[in-house]
Amino acid sequence: MTTNFRRNFPLNVSLPSSNNIYNRLKRLLFLLALPLLILGCDTLRVDNSAGEVGALVDGEDSGNVVNDQSESGNGSGQVSFTLDNLESASAPNRNEVIVFGEDRAPRRESTPWTSDQDEFTIALGNRLSVPVTVWIVQGPFADQRDHAIDACIRTSTIWDSERMGIRFSEFKIRDATSDPDIDNDILNSTGGDSRNWDDFSNDIGFEADRVNIYWINTVEGSTTTGWSDFGGRIVMGRNTGDELLSHELGHAVSLFHPDSCGDTNPNFDTTNVMWPCSSIREFLTEGQIFRSHFNSASSINDLYNARTGEPTVSCSGAANTAECPALEKRIWDDGAFPAN
Repeated sequence: MTTNFRRNFPLNVSLPSSNNIYNRLKRLLFLLALPLLILGCDTLRVDNSAGEVGALVDGEDSGNVVNDQSESGNGSGQVSFTLDNLESASAPNRNEVIVFGEDRAPRRESTPWTSDQDEFTIALGNRLSVPVTVWIVQGPFADQRDHAIDACIRTSTIWDSERMGIRFSEFKIRDATSDPDIDNDILNSTGGDSRNWDDFSNDIGFEADRVNIYWINTVEGSTTTGWSDFGGRIVMGRNTGDELLSHELGHAVSLFHPDSCGDTNPNFDTTNVMWPCSSIREFLTEGQIFRSHFNSASSINDLYNARTGEPTVSCSGAANTAECPALEKRIWDDGAFPAN
């Protein structure tokens, strides 16, 4: 049997033009993206970038507290971060951003988030300069001069790799090995916090508005120990490791030990610059760098006035406070410790 199919549609079908297809696709994509446009996203731009850039963001996202949310990127000039829509109307914490960068000083600024699409631009600061004078008290002078230079280089390397935002503007070395006022109490310093720092200032020398480092024989009975007055004076034993200077300078900018020798701190180990008993120090957390720059007790602020007019906060010792990011806060990995 033969079946005849009857065509009920025209043979000449005109297909839509490529322009029509393109326009329909554009409309479809717009409709799909419309909810995102309505919700909106906030944008943070970081100016004066010279490489790695990181940010800690505080605010509130749909009722959820955002506390030190980490962002990181890389670029030269300006780096942008797209954030969730943050609001500040009822945020229980501060609404601010702290930015860190390679070869730059960190900056901290208020960011009054709204329900709209907010855009904030924060410029990283230029690196701060710290001048240093080294007094070689225990000779031979040439050997200890080279020792001090090696410690300076090691400290600069640590600061650069950890985005510390501080550099030595001058590293002056003076020969004090023949000073007639040198006595055993100066060569072999003891006394802990009760040490008479003025003996070093008055009998050996002191240059104002600089860190003064006295390279002596022993500190607390050891040739490998150092001590800081948390200000402008440091004493160093004659056999100290090159990395110890970064540790003592950490005290000068208000940093404390994260724990005592022999204790176990799950957030730190011997690779941290401020660990008290170590010879392999190399890392600093962003929580520590924040305190170095913004803590009112840091010598950067209360002694050298390197951040004149910039806001400061009170970060007490090694403890975590509401004023500051957690001491162990990391935007980037630190050896065995991941970003958090």
